[in-house]
Amino acid sequence: MLNYYQKAKNHPEIFKQLFCKELLFVYYDCPLGSNKQDSWSQYNYILYIVTGTKALYTNTQSCILSKGTAVFVKKGACIIEKIYGEDLCLMAFFIPDSYLRSFLTENNALLQGRKSNIVDNDLVIPMQVNEMMLAYYDSLMPYFSSDFKPPEDLLELKFRELLYNIISNPVNNELNNYLNSLILPQSNNMQQVVNANLFYNLKLDDYAKLCNRSLSSFKRDFFKLNDVAPAQWILNKRLAYALKLLCSTDKPVNDVSFESGFESSSHFSRVFKRRYGKSPLQYRYNEVSI
Repeated sequence: MLNYYQKAKNHPEIFKQLFCKELLFVYYDCPLGSNKQDSWSQYNYILYIVTGTKALYTNTQSCILSKGTAVFVKKGACIIEKIYGEDLCLMAFFIPDSYLRSFLTENNALLQGRKSNIVDNDLVIPMQVNEMMLAYYDSLMPYFSSDFKPPEDLLELKFRELLYNIISNPVNNELNNYLNSLILPQSNNMQQVVNANLFYNLKLDDYAKLCNRSLSSFKRDFFKLNDVAPAQWILNKRLAYALKLLCSTDKPVNDVSFESGFESSSHFSRVFKRRYGKSPLQYRYNEVSI
């Protein structure tokens, strides 16, 4: 499964980038064509579409992003698609939780009076692109094309300017609610993160990164919470969901495997037969015949 952050960071020849502390700005210019890819990121990120069209799909959302639109994407997994047509050019801003918490704690007064205990669980949050934001995005273009590397202090100022613009805009209330939740004690909800990304082919190490933990501490904390190892818990949930799809839909086994988060249909069939004593097709046939 594609790690969107790592791909951007590790391929500066494709993703023009500016790096400051843990903050990463990238500009991506992609030629004509279309593709669809499972993707995840351990960091929240902002996408701004300069030209072209891009789609993001989650379990609950289908978001089509066109020229001049922007969204905030929470850390986690989704399906990304470049729509065939105009060349796709975009900016992406990757933001670690630690930096967001530090900034929001320091500037907590910005959120006063607009706090809410209701936080939408959708992965993708739309952002308004007004004249001020357009001017901001335009102001970054010379940084990506220049041979001169801006000092880190200047880049951080530009990044803080982005956050100030977002938070000060009352239209971004849904996003502000989510940002405010990051500084609350329950913000690092491990179970919620795992549940939201359960049916994507993520490894345990990926889940640990999403939960801001080392692999060993993730396994330990998860076991304390559920009294079962995370690998077994995740497998149980995926098999139960696959069983539901087999019995309630006529989707091919390959689709059931993919939608349930298994790495391949052969792996799915193997663990399914080990658990239920029949292959997925045999199980479906027996259920339909009864």
